[in-house]
Amino acid sequence: MTTQNDPITAPAQTLEASQTIVSLRGVSRVYGEGETEVRALDKIDLDLGTGEFIVLLGPSGSGKTTLLNVIGGIDSATSGTVSIDQQDLAGLKPRQLTEFRRNHVAFIFQFYNLVPTLTALENVELIAGLTGGGKTESIEALAAVGLGEHLDRFPSALSGGQQQRVAIARALAKNSPLFLCDEPTGALDQESGTQVLDLLQQLNRDQKRTLIIVTHDESIASRASRVIRMLDGRIVSDTHQ
Repeated sequence: MTTQNDPITAPAQTLEASQTIVSLRGVSRVYGEGETEVRALDKIDLDLGTGEFIVLLGPSGSGKTTLLNVIGGIDSATSGTVSIDQQDLAGLKPRQLTEFRRNHVAFIFQFYNLVPTLTALENVELIAGLTGGGKTESIEALAAVGLGEHLDRFPSALSGGQQQRVAIARALAKNSPLFLCDEPTGALDQESGTQVLDLLQQLNRDQKRTLIIVTHDESIASRASRVIRMLDGRIVSDTHQ
């Protein structure tokens, strides 16, 4: 049970578009020691506003996925400060960090991570229940991604694009303000990938969800309001467009 002294007490609320939702100062992430040391992130300073559509671009090994994981609380910074939705992640105990991820962040991965023995609706309900949602919220989320007629289908009866839309519906049902997407179209054909990107762009525009997409695909950058390029663990350019 969360006590009065615990930093996290309730699910996140939608913020005004002018507010900062992500703030990093001097963030480094180092793996290994000595000759085997790998500096995945190197003194990153970054502020991201609520409602932005950000694309993190860079080749493999540039640090973009590590940065996404640090923002989402999956990985921790070796040094520096990470503040998400005005919450300092370094000050959280493991249980509180789990609550942070549950209430503040929605992850959308390249591979959909659906439970094969559950229907589309049951997959969404499983996640919605973590933040107090239920069947009604899950049905609404699936309808919002165009799957209102496929509630009872199992993942094996859905195309790759439809499965990714179920994953997006899970994120919607959590009502998290921050969507973190790691190569969300990487396993899809071009048509399905375009449909998924159209959907994510619509959610960003209509619901002001902050959207961060990690990709190596230059074509996705044209959709974003902000493009951040990374190389060797550093930000080499940060362009608003």
